[in-house]
Amino acid sequence: MMELLIAADATPPLSVLATAEVAGVSLTVNLNPTLTVGSPPVLLLTDGMKLRGTNVIVKYLGRTSTTVPNLYERDAFETGQWLEYAPILSRGSEFECACKYVDGYLLHRTFLVGHSLSLADITIWSYLAGK
Repeated sequence: MMELLIAADATPPLSVLATAEVAGVSLTVNLNPTLTVGSPPVLLLTDGMKLRGTNVIVKYLGRTSTTVPNLYERDAFETGQWLEYAPILSRGSEFECACKYVDGYLLHRTFLVGHSLSLADITIWSYLAGK
């Protein structure tokens, strides 16, 4: 089982929790007092390796998915663009414009990347749901 470490004042990123669930990856969340306020989350792998940052962790979990093939690798470049775009949805002044962009993009599509669920869909949803 992998362990997600977060700062004492933080909440686990919804995109990480949702990706782990969809990917079929067991994950425990623990507060780590050594992480300072505003520190990115850290994923502690079973071999002791540590991955830092929400997008890095989401990409890793997507690659290890046992339930959804190609959750990340289908179109990594396009998915990466959406992962970078997602935080705009949490900025109050840019929220409405960002929602219009996503809405327009999905006007003739069901999914953001390709024809099935991807990390892009999960991450954009998580920011719309409140991060």
